Amino acid sequence: MLNSLIQPFLKKNKCFILAYDQGLNKNPDVFKFQSQNPTYIFELAKNIKATGIILNKGIAEIYSKSNYKTPLIIKLDSKSETTQQPILTCSVKYAKKLNAKAIGYTVHFGSKYESEQLEIFSELAEEAHELNMAAILWTYIVDDSWNHVQNISALSFALRQAYELGADLVKIPTIENISDIQKLNTLVPNLPIAIRGGDIMENNAFLEWTKKTIDNGASGLIVGRNIWQKENPTEIGNKIHSIVFKKIKELNNAF
Repeated sequence: MLNSLIQPFLKKNKCFILAYDQGLNKNPDVFKFQSQNPTYIFELAKNIKATGIILNKGIAEIYSKSNYKTPLIIKLDSKSETTQQPILTCSVKYAKKLNAKAIGYTVHFGSKYESEQLEIFSELAEEAHELNMAAILWTYIVDDSWNHVQNISALSFALRQAYELGADLVKIPTIENISDIQKLNTLVPNLPIAIRGGDIMENNAFLEWTKKTIDNGASGLIVGRNIWQKENPTEIGNKIHSIVFKKIKELNNAF
């Protein structure tokens, strides 16, 4: 049985979460078309029926004063592009004050900060659960140069560690062999695994990838740029939504 704390972000045990936390660690050029405007993103999340929205605390302050109902996740960490030094940017208590229903935190497995980040996540998860908030772990596998690497063995271990430390949902990077998602699910019973949307892809290629990902057992997507960097984000967002939730009548129009 799934943890009740993560239920606000699920529909039929699937999630479709819109990520808008890139402003702390990406060049501002990432914000194309109207995506530099947070209010536009809030409206977009509503229009594509996202089951959650991820924000940093400054944007969350704006969101918390609005009337939007998409469940809020506040990302509690970021890192510098020059030093890769991870930093905490928000507290669990402040996230709760801003009406977040979950906190998010990153562990860079394979980095020199791995042990420290695991310890921090363990403490954050405890505090979040005491406040009736879910704890979501961002999982990345990196090498000594901080390049993201494909290593299913390391990812399996990372997922199990997240499970043991009380994560309510885990975000993982895209993986080369999508069928490996089925194997990962057996390692962490009832722990939802959401796949990172990642770098920009052509629309049809992204939709095809989404279908394969869901068909192979992913609990859903955490995606940002492959929606709001597009010229018609509502259209692509609605198509992704149809695939994640397998709305048969709408799938024929998705491709």
